[in-house]
Amino acid sequence: MTGATTVLNVVISPAKPAVEKSTGHTLAIIGSGTGKGLADLVEGASDIAMVSEPMEIAIEAAAAAGKKVDPKTIQFFELKKDEIVFVVHPSNPVGKLTWEQIRDIHTGKITNWKGVGGKDLPIVVYSDAITGGTRAMVKKIVMGGVEYGSTVKAQTSVKRAAEMVGADEAGITGVGKGFVDLSKNKTLDTKKLERPLALATMGAPKPPAKAVIDAFIKEAKSQ
Repeated sequence: MTGATTVLNVVISPAKPAVEKSTGHTLAIIGSGTGKGLADLVEGASDIAMVSEPMEIAIEAAAAAGKKVDPKTIQFFELKKDEIVFVVHPSNPVGKLTWEQIRDIHTGKITNWKGVGGKDLPIVVYSDAITGGTRAMVKKIVMGGVEYGSTVKAQTSVKRAAEMVGADEAGITGVGKGFVDLSKNKTLDTKKLERPLALATMGAPKPPAKAVIDAFIKEAKSQ
């Protein structure tokens, strides 16, 4: 299993022991971002991809990883709903932003926190990995498909982006709600951004993969 680090951290890792026990299968799991996970799936390097957004946006994340994926060849299994929130350092006085302001910050149109009612401090934008699903979701839905600014600092994972903001009073990032550390991140008040956390296979899953997927769906409901 390869792909979205959000799915790995929120659903898969906590449920892995129970799923291995109930199915009798040993799982090898790599968090590499939605795009890379789908690329691995198409290339036959993994049996199951972890996906952290609707399929049409996941396809765009795969394109960022250099792989064209035909959505008609993919089967999609939703585990649960998740929410993407935007966080800043707790010392940041800004508590609310519109999606338009977030878009302008991420594209580089707004470069200083004083432009949105904050301190006179240059904004530092952190993001999920270039091939990550959270980054693709924010670009598609919040930014209207506009490209990220050249100064945005892409991290290895969503979790890492949240950690960077926790150590940077000028930082901002979009992350899955499960990655927010309330002692180090302040969640901004903005419009709700919901997405599915899911697993995907090429065509119908083989019996071992189907057993694992069904077990994770069952575990996700009880989380």
